[in-house]
Amino acid sequence: MIVQAKIPLHRMILSLSEALDYVHPRTADHQRRVAYIAFNLAREMDVSKQDLLDIFMAASLHDIGLIRGDNRLLATDIEQLEALEWHCQTGYEVLRDSPILARAAEIVRHHHTEWQWPDKRNDSDIPHGAHIVALADFVERAINRATPILGQSKHIIDQVVGQSGSRFCPECAEVFQTIAQPAAFWLDCVSQRVYGVLLKDVEGPDLPATDVSIQQIAEIFGRVVDAMSRWTATHTCGVAASAVALCRALNFAPRGQAYMHTAGWLHDLGKLAIPASILDFEGKYTDREWAVMKTHTYHTFRTLETAGIPQDIVEWAAFHHERLDGKGYPFSHRAEDLTLGARIMGVADMFGAIAEDRPYREAMSKTQVLKTLARSVSSGALDGDIVTVFRRNYDDIDGARRQEVARYSQGQQRLASIAA
Repeated sequence: MIVQAKIPLHRMILSLSEALDYVHPRTADHQRRVAYIAFNLAREMDVSKQDLLDIFMAASLHDIGLIRGDNRLLATDIEQLEALEWHCQTGYEVLRDSPILARAAEIVRHHHTEWQWPDKRNDSDIPHGAHIVALADFVERAINRATPILGQSKHIIDQVVGQSGSRFCPECAEVFQTIAQPAAFWLDCVSQRVYGVLLKDVEGPDLPATDVSIQQIAEIFGRVVDAMSRWTATHTCGVAASAVALCRALNFAPRGQAYMHTAGWLHDLGKLAIPASILDFEGKYTDREWAVMKTHTYHTFRTLETAGIPQDIVEWAAFHHERLDGKGYPFSHRAEDLTLGARIMGVADMFGAIAEDRPYREAMSKTQVLKTLARSVSSGALDGDIVTVFRRNYDDIDGARRQEVARYSQGQQRLASIAA
């Protein structure tokens, strides 16, 4: 029986923000550091509790619109920053459809807007939190990671003060001078413990694990993963829909179906750590490339296990490449270690992969799909009982997948048009 659990919203956001940093290994922890600076700045400015949470979430996810590993993120001068405005709009589009993130989305939309850009000056539509995140983002990128932080702090403060009233909100710049005086502020910012510092200081609601907001956040990150490669542009949504449909066929209760929905959308989260050159590769992987690709489920597991998410969801999401015979990855679990939910996800993921076009083959037909799944049962990979239920309900499951892919594709096309 699956018990109802609650997920701390701020913990889930903080852990998922780590996955965004996988895309940009040269700027590891950028999202968290910006969140730390912005949170402390906003707290000192005595904003409301809701505004403080929105600013924290926006800062943690502010570069979610920079979907690929684009080195323009490392830009520091104004001309280059102007070229980045498209990713702010993309980030806004990604986040805005989730009511719980709608206010954070507006902040993300304007986090590269300068205080006195001619076409933005005195624009009442720009939330104050955007100016806070803009300053925090600048400060984090101004840090030279190869140099001790305490030797840089005065220079960074001087840069902020020197651009107060032009690039930065004067009130934000003034308050930043205050919070940036203690050495501990800077040491916390660059510390590997910044996650723990934020987890201790930030407060947010605990949401039921079946809450629609949790499912929406999972969908957001699934969209980001799918945007990494044109060959898997609808894979996540198809797997999620197939897994939930298979749960229905197996008479899962609504709570279990909701858990599977979230797990399905998060199952490939770790692919954010895989270089686009490997995700987009159109031939057979070399041993080295395959070794890199196989790490994605490990990253999914380690990210989700810190997010306050129920263990059922974590395992269902991360164990889809384990096998009943113990020859899977990343943990080489055997049948006794794999729950029914994890086995369902394994079938749904394989179905999703072979029912989609790939650079080396076209999507398989129903007959080919069923033969491939049967061979995987015989080889010790998949659960035969689940595959039998899948076969009996094939048309319903495939119909659910196709319907979700059609709905999902419209939203992905909207994002692609912005980022083009």
